[in-house]
Amino acid sequence: MSRPSLIAAVLLLAGLLAAPPAARAITLSAGFDSGSLDVAASSVAGDTVTLVGRDNFNPGQWKWVYFAADGVSGVRPTFEIGDNFATGGSNLNTHEMVYSYDGQAWQFFDNNARFAASDLYRFSNDAPFTSDRVYVAYGLPYPAGRATEHTQSLQGIPWVAPTASADSGLVIGQSPGGVDDLGRTIDPQPLYGYRITDPAATGRKAKVVLLGGVHSNETLGSRTLEAMVDYLTADTLEAALLRRGAEFYVYPMANPDGRLAGYNRSTVEKPTLDPNRFWDPPAYGGQSEIAAVATAILADTAGSVDFFIDFHSTVAKGGDHFGYVDIDRGMHLNPVWRRFLELEPTVDTLDAGLVDDTAAKFGFAELGARFTTTFETRFLAGENADRFVALGENLGRAFADTLAPLPEPGDVDLDGDLDADDWLALSQWAQADLAGLSALEAYTRGDLNADGRNDVHDFALFKAAYQSAHGDGAWARLLTAVPEPGAATLLALAGLAAAAPRSDRFATRSV
Repeated sequence: MSRPSLIAAVLLLAGLLAAPPAARAITLSAGFDSGSLDVAASSVAGDTVTLVGRDNFNPGQWKWVYFAADGVSGVRPTFEIGDNFATGGSNLNTHEMVYSYDGQAWQFFDNNARFAASDLYRFSNDAPFTSDRVYVAYGLPYPAGRATEHTQSLQGIPWVAPTASADSGLVIGQSPGGVDDLGRTIDPQPLYGYRITDPAATGRKAKVVLLGGVHSNETLGSRTLEAMVDYLTADTLEAALLRRGAEFYVYPMANPDGRLAGYNRSTVEKPTLDPNRFWDPPAYGGQSEIAAVATAILADTAGSVDFFIDFHSTVAKGGDHFGYVDIDRGMHLNPVWRRFLELEPTVDTLDAGLVDDTAAKFGFAELGARFTTTFETRFLAGENADRFVALGENLGRAFADTLAPLPEPGDVDLDGDLDADDWLALSQWAQADLAGLSALEAYTRGDLNADGRNDVHDFALFKAAYQSAHGDGAWARLLTAVPEPGAATLLALAGLAAAAPRSDRFATRSV
């Protein structure tokens, strides 16, 4: 190579090394659980990403978007999509899209705006993305697989069991599967049913059906239902008492095919039908999964329940979360619903005529529920996962407060009276280490402050409660009436209790 050629080659190489690397082109994908985007029709031009939603239920309109964008590290793209939202572009006026780097923790985009004159909705962030891949969605996703994972996590809990229709894996049947609007094969998915109650408790129990996942794109309802189940299965005194007085029949995902395929609303088997308009036995509109779940509910509950809650989600469109409740039949006056509204004062009550063949009507007409509701959670700007956890927990708490309120402080034998029997039960386990027992077992052994021990602090709490209920003279008479053996020990503990620092840590629920 001649010297001029060598110099030119060196200069070229130096220039290549000094030049910044070419920006990686942004690519889109949605081939995962509940992913939804017409990738082929979408496009990328520089930092502008034009999205096209799928219209698999509402022709020419979309109502669910969930996709991944790769090649976005250090980039601040602008996403835009037509405002042909299924129930009207105005529903996007106050909406905010969400993004996540791991598909678990979600954040809202900084900038969200509808440009009605251009029939576009645009959203972006003020700062560049910090990861090469970002997940983007219309709202907080809840994939079909999450329902499976959550259900499987409940196995082994002593108060969770299969319903009569379910096998040992809590499976009541399978969805039919099929081919979705993009030509993809959707394999049959498990349908779940399980019961939450205290199997050792006998007597009349309130029956409650909890149903979720009827509409494929209504993910917030699934999050709320999951949070309520977590509350019901927790090892707390309030949940334990509720399980003694109620049994919950849970069917978490009635339309897993539609959720898995990323559909706007319907099932894969019957894409033109609304699965919440055909809860009419025995046909159910030919929707196999709806028929399977409804048939299981009828069999599992012997066709009779007290409460029926169907969890859904809807657009912002002004207002807060709400329940469709039959006001003409007085269901809005049900004590559980009224207690829930006390805990969640911004939740609205809208009238439900129970005319269409919805799941809520099925609960009333086929199961005889005295209270039935379609509980609608809205995709509200700024309301993240913790909001739907709170809604689910407060629904559970409303049942606990109404059906199985906590006992009077110190009523360790749970008979409704604070008397000598409670003192004797408390005394029997004096100074015992109760760690490892369930919350209910520990309480009935005198752990009034839920610290895993029966000690002087619990005796102080009992004394304060007993004096409040019966007066100082009654407390002195109780001590002298304690039978031998053990009187000296109990008197010593009682003396310590009098000197113990005051503790307000009763095992009570927060309101």
